[in-house]
Amino acid sequence: MLCRLYGVTRGGFYAWRRRPPSARTERDTQLLDRIREIYTTHRRHYGSPRVHGALRALGERIGRKRVALLMREHHLRAEIADRYRSRVGAFFTSIPNRQLVILADAPDRVWVGGVTYLKVGDQWRYLAVILDKHSRRVLAWAIRRRRDVSLTLCALREAIHRRRPRPALIFHSDRGIEYAAAPYRDQLASLGCAQSMNRPKSMRPDTRH
Repeated sequence: MLCRLYGVTRGGFYAWRRRPPSARTERDTQLLDRIREIYTTHRRHYGSPRVHGALRALGERIGRKRVALLMREHHLRAEIADRYRSRVGAFFTSIPNRQLVILADAPDRVWVGGVTYLKVGDQWRYLAVILDKHSRRVLAWAIRRRRDVSLTLCALREAIHRRRPRPALIFHSDRGIEYAAAPYRDQLASLGCAQSMNRPKSMRPDTRH
């Protein structure tokens, strides 16, 4: 009856049922598994742009629109309340990008921190690294299963132990929560270090002139 309704033969219907999934369908299934893993790891706070960035960091060659489509089809949305967005936005805009005005003309004037993904065996881990902007030297690193403040604090404390920086140090990073968390900010403040962060795109100065 359904075959008659949709204008297909019974043999054609059963042939379609036996047909294996297409290469694109299998690829989408693999990508969705990775998207769900990233989405869950970050406590459902990542939307499609950040999930896309995480996939690219893992070596996946995929367009942002495809990530957004897969997340939309499977109802994976970033769960961040408007009040939380407002409070966090106000915090981030209060921290200037000091590395734009401070010249790193000697070691231990400006440190830069970052987090990336690293494959260890068949498992993915988070790697936090601290560089000296003047020398480009790796000062310290830490690797963990989770991307949180304990990861970045571990790298920071190791760098402090090795270098014993002066209070005038500028520490620059992106606006990740692992750098904005209170324990991290408190550690920098206790050393007399000034925190610096990338600015939101909407607040970056116009440098075209």
